[in-house]
Amino acid sequence: MNGNRALVVLATIAVIFLLYWGEPFFVPLLIALFVSYALAPAVNALTKVVRFRVVAAALVVFSIIGVVGFGAWAWSDDLEAAWVKLPGAAKEVSRSLQRLAAKPGNPVAEVSKAAAEVESAARKSAGAPPAPPPAAQAPPTPVLELLWKGWKNVMVAATHVMVVLFLVFFMLASGDLFKRKLLTIAGERLSQRKDALRIIEEIDLQVRRYLGVLLLANILVGLGTWLAFAWLRVEYAGLWGVAAGVLHTAPYFGPAAIAAGSLVAGLLQFGDWSMALMVSGSTIIVATLVGSVFATWFAARSMDMNATASFVGLLFFGWIWGFWGVLLAIPLLAIIKAICDHNEDWKSVSELLGR
Repeated sequence: MNGNRALVVLATIAVIFLLYWGEPFFVPLLIALFVSYALAPAVNALTKVVRFRVVAAALVVFSIIGVVGFGAWAWSDDLEAAWVKLPGAAKEVSRSLQRLAAKPGNPVAEVSKAAAEVESAARKSAGAPPAPPPAAQAPPTPVLELLWKGWKNVMVAATHVMVVLFLVFFMLASGDLFKRKLLTIAGERLSQRKDALRIIEEIDLQVRRYLGVLLLANILVGLGTWLAFAWLRVEYAGLWGVAAGVLHTAPYFGPAAIAAGSLVAGLLQFGDWSMALMVSGSTIIVATLVGSVFATWFAARSMDMNATASFVGLLFFGWIWGFWGVLLAIPLLAIIKAICDHNEDWKSVSELLGR
């Protein structure tokens, strides 16, 4: 018994290290898998019209590329204008914080003044020499090195996008080929194949439910952010709505990024912290009402998982794969639970994840 437990612990550690070091392989594969799940109904419907599944898959993939490209072109002017304002954002925030701290009676200013007085008194009483001059700053990074790093990151991102697109196309074009192969290798007995079919159907159902909830939540978050920003007269309200809807795909962390970015944008536009906090707070309210409450609760109920296990899974996969781990955590947990539900040896894991 102790030997079996030791093997389980060692196997678990080995799987964690494999997932960590295999991020360049597993992340594009899983993203393509879930995207193909989302697009499969459209391909199935289009196949009835064009007869050939390969043609239907190509039409769907190219349509998605066209929609994304058209959206990027339509928002290009706003994106360029926002990009031009980025260099001055940090300076404006710094100046605003300095003005806020310099106001008389400000707690931050009083605490800083008291700390300086205490330090000065301590130096005088101890006869310490004056503070040494600040160390020389490191030389700036050469421009060519910065350009090379930026170009390298762009090429890596483009490569990953191309890999995902090709994987999505091949998965959609193959249809249920891999499902049939899984049933073939599941076992020779009919009962084994029936069990494998039930697991596959359960995984299909869980993933499709999650993707449906995610799509609805993202649309609601995008619309809510756009309406709130339009009411507050924030610049580029539509662009902020699109960004909020897209980033909401990553639970908790995506809305936090939008809240931080909108705080800076509100400060740059209005020059007032109260208005900036109002702009940022509106995104938090929308994300909380629509996303963190509705989406997490409904997804947990539809996939029969408890919210605590879902959040722990977000932390675990986020630790392994960063942003992509947060993005993929919930559907991966749904797949793990579906497999554990049909395996007596792993019932404890299913019980831990269930409600």
